[in-house]
Amino acid sequence: MEELLKTYFSAQDLDENAASLQQALQLIREWLFVDKRHAYPPDDFESLKKAFNTPAMPQDGSAFPAVLDALQQQVFAHSVPVNHPKYIGHMTQALPWVSVLVESFIATLNQNQVKIETAYSSTLIEKQVLGWMHRQIYRFDDAFYRDSFESNESTLGNMVNGGTMGNLTALSVALESQMPGLRKKGFLTLLREKDYTGFAVIASARVHYSVKKSLATLGLGEDALCVIPTDENNRIRLDVLEERIAELKQRKVKILALIGVAGTTETGSIDPLEELGRIAQREDIWFHVDAAWGGALLLAEKYRDMFHGVEMADSVVIDGHKLFWVTMAQGMVLFKSDKSLNHLLHTANYIIRKSSGDLGRTSLEGSRRFDALKLWFSFKLFGLKGYEALLDRCQALAANMRELVMDDPDFELITCSDTFILTYRYAPRELQARLKDSVRTGDRENAVRCNETLNRLNTALQDEQKRRGLSFVSRTLLESTPYPGQTTVLRVVLTNMLTTQEDLKEILAEQKEIGAGL
Repeated sequence: MEELLKTYFSAQDLDENAASLQQALQLIREWLFVDKRHAYPPDDFESLKKAFNTPAMPQDGSAFPAVLDALQQQVFAHSVPVNHPKYIGHMTQALPWVSVLVESFIATLNQNQVKIETAYSSTLIEKQVLGWMHRQIYRFDDAFYRDSFESNESTLGNMVNGGTMGNLTALSVALESQMPGLRKKGFLTLLREKDYTGFAVIASARVHYSVKKSLATLGLGEDALCVIPTDENNRIRLDVLEERIAELKQRKVKILALIGVAGTTETGSIDPLEELGRIAQREDIWFHVDAAWGGALLLAEKYRDMFHGVEMADSVVIDGHKLFWVTMAQGMVLFKSDKSLNHLLHTANYIIRKSSGDLGRTSLEGSRRFDALKLWFSFKLFGLKGYEALLDRCQALAANMRELVMDDPDFELITCSDTFILTYRYAPRELQARLKDSVRTGDRENAVRCNETLNRLNTALQDEQKRRGLSFVSRTLLESTPYPGQTTVLRVVLTNMLTTQEDLKEILAEQKEIGAGL
């Protein structure tokens, strides 16, 4: 066993396993490029559990070829082929093949971003990428970014593993900014000192669920989230927001943050950021923008008007593993002020020492991967013009899907956003006509009955489509429709570079065939 272990730490072992490495490369190639029959695993998940229900760990190690075979048979064969051209249900999509290489570079270097002593050039790469993205949002002059890059006393943001950690970091900074001393004294002491009756964070009904998780983690509790309804375009209602702010202030509830969503995960909608920014400035509260989904569109000038007002945000979250087409997991949280993250400043004697410039001094996480390399490599490879072309391709695909849905009287388009997410439903024309007529005439009882019928129909349709596994779309529930109660909708994310208009036609044809048979 000792000799076996030694081989895996020897460069010579790479040569000796050349044939297995070629097999591994072929496995990667087939997964990325071979057109698979199924867009979703045909396995029954409950039955599949039994194959992985071995309580004991392996006692003896195995040779590399044997483990590779197990990987192919047990993992690859039962994984979701997110790169399939008919997999358009979620934000995880086909990636360029170079992303696999970048992952291998990250693993090879194995840098730990917590400290310069374990992350030399990678510390500078991370600061550079954060500066590039900060400039796309806030557009300060070049001198500001040069000074920030050179400084050991400030930072523009953190690389994080996704929107959840990004939102948690932003809200942690917001709390200390709005309630200085909170980190040391705690909520109870400050409530007594300030004579507040409670705390609140305000966001629309489309805000990501990670915000509730963050508030629970921070000790505020999920109930601290003050949810504002959305309009028919799934954007926060400013009239209700103003009423709720006045009510909270009258009750002596301290409003810690106002969150604008720039690309909701359900419908892709973007809140009126400029109006929210003005309200936040007027009320002297932290303005956070969750652009985990839509923020990548800031790379292209033609899409910038959709984000008008984002430059007013105190903090912004953007995910790289969404519309930057890099592997899971990669995200960023950026702050308008290069001093904001000092609210989280912490040090230790053996690591992240004062004035060291170590990135771990202002991160909620400790050890972190060199995930900034994913974006650095992609920016170098594609450039802004390349990303604009990718985004234009998504826009064209979304327009194709919208037209196909609207041209078929047995489907109903529910929402359509500029960030490539559509919701729609299968609605046979006769039933659809009865529902709309009931809404128009005020026959609520019949409208509820028709809408519930359509809800059951689309739930069953999506379940059957997933069971077949030939194509995949997701579903969700929306309350912001003209219909009474919640509406079950099919949801598609049109960012798969392998998807064609013909694929979209075939997906809708399959849904229509399933729906007609239910």
